[in-house]
Amino acid sequence: MRKDQRKLDKKRKKKQEEKKRRARQGQTLAYTGNKYKTDELVHTLMHAEIGIYETYVMTDHKLVDRTVAAALETLIRQLRTGPLPPLSETNEIHYEVGQEESFLIDNIRRRWAAHFATERQPPKDKLIGILRTILGSLETMKSPGSQSQSYLKHVSGFLTKKLGISVKAFDPDMQPLAEPDEDDLMELGRQWYADGDQDARAEFFQSTTDLMRRGEAGRVIDACQLLVAEISDPSSEVSEELVALSMKARQSLTTAMG
Repeated sequence: MRKDQRKLDKKRKKKQEEKKRRARQGQTLAYTGNKYKTDELVHTLMHAEIGIYETYVMTDHKLVDRTVAAALETLIRQLRTGPLPPLSETNEIHYEVGQEESFLIDNIRRRWAAHFATERQPPKDKLIGILRTILGSLETMKSPGSQSQSYLKHVSGFLTKKLGISVKAFDPDMQPLAEPDEDDLMELGRQWYADGDQDARAEFFQSTTDLMRRGEAGRVIDACQLLVAEISDPSSEVSEELVALSMKARQSLTTAMG
């Protein structure tokens, strides 16, 4: 009797351990709190996001949020496992189509290496926390679907409009690549938030409503994220309206995708 009970206890314990293991595997690495957004760490976080933005530009704006998430998760796991492999000593940066994830990881690490050459490097657990915080922002901002660039639009708007950071890409002949055409929604949105133009606001909402009806909610989400990133006061009424509209467009896209 005792032997049978021990077998049952052993099987039950094994099932519980397997359940815990699966739960750990299913847990997201993303972190959405403010623990790693301190004055001490803000510049380290910013340099990681600059590395992401540089990759976005250097891939001719083809990088997608899903690849950014995969790269962040890989780098987090590498840091947890042990020392990272040394970076290439050359200053030349080579991008190969299909290698976006490793290219992004290298760009974040290069950005950090340059930053830590003159500034104190935070301990590894805080570097991991910073990457998890960026991943949390990405998970919050991305739109449904594998081709989402909503987070990348937000980062590019924040870095270029608020911090004045400019990144240019060049072809093999060192000629600057053309910037992608900007969505017409952006002009209306800027007239609305910068000039208080209520006619522009009305036209903006009408245009976004038409886009959602046509199944183009992704454009609405991208525009909203970019505009929110540009607005100086994130608690302003315009920001709140844009965030609410982005959520509505996200729900519309989710419903359309089934």
